[in-house]
Amino acid sequence: MLQQVMTKPGEIIFREVPVPEVKDDQVLVKIMNIGICGSDIHVYHGKHPFTSYPVTQGHEVSGEVVKLGKDVTVFHEGQKVTIEPQVYCGECYPCRHGKYNLCEELKVMGFQTTGTASEYFAVDASKVTPIPEEMSYEEGAMIEPLAVAVHGVKQVGDVKGMNIAVLGAGPIGNLVAQVAKGMGAAKVMITDVSDLRLDKAKAVLESDGLTFTREADYMAAEAGSGTYHIAFEQ
Repeated sequence: MLQQVMTKPGEIIFREVPVPEVKDDQVLVKIMNIGICGSDIHVYHGKHPFTSYPVTQGHEVSGEVVKLGKDVTVFHEGQKVTIEPQVYCGECYPCRHGKYNLCEELKVMGFQTTGTASEYFAVDASKVTPIPEEMSYEEGAMIEPLAVAVHGVKQVGDVKGMNIAVLGAGPIGNLVAQVAKGMGAAKVMITDVSDLRLDKAKAVLESDGLTFTREADYMAAEAGSGTYHIAFEQ
């Protein structure tokens, strides 16, 4: 199978490697779609402080289960799935208290350990999440960044009836705005210095109760819209 490898900043090659064997508690996933994150771009330019080379990228991903380890009973071949990219020890203090994102040995696929940018990827079944059959693979690859937005908004608590300001109209900012609106926020303002990003936000976020403004006009927009209770900075 083909596997992507970034050998050094700015250089990507594709090499032939064997299809991985699945362990008893793993599944083999045929990779169908991979998102390119801002962090991936930092790696490409040699600007990511916690990545060394060579590295196989890919952490926003969707695929199809094609083989099951003998101990795996919760999935079936042909099932659409996404993969959780965090690799954590499960034993340190943060892990034991449900904060595995703060694991003392945390690694992330595509940065400190092998990512999913290959035709097939063997992974622990515990890191696999099914996605609806009607969901496209493109949408499935967005589950990981969407989870970031959901987690961020949930840290606030109940946002019903609140006015929310999102500072930064990039992908995560757009997702935060959608999540906040979906969770019942009364008004959501998105601000950015980039007209391109604001235009993209407008294209995907057409809805009542949403305001789009350049950062320089933020105070004027805020004055015209009432008090904002929470601000998220992308």
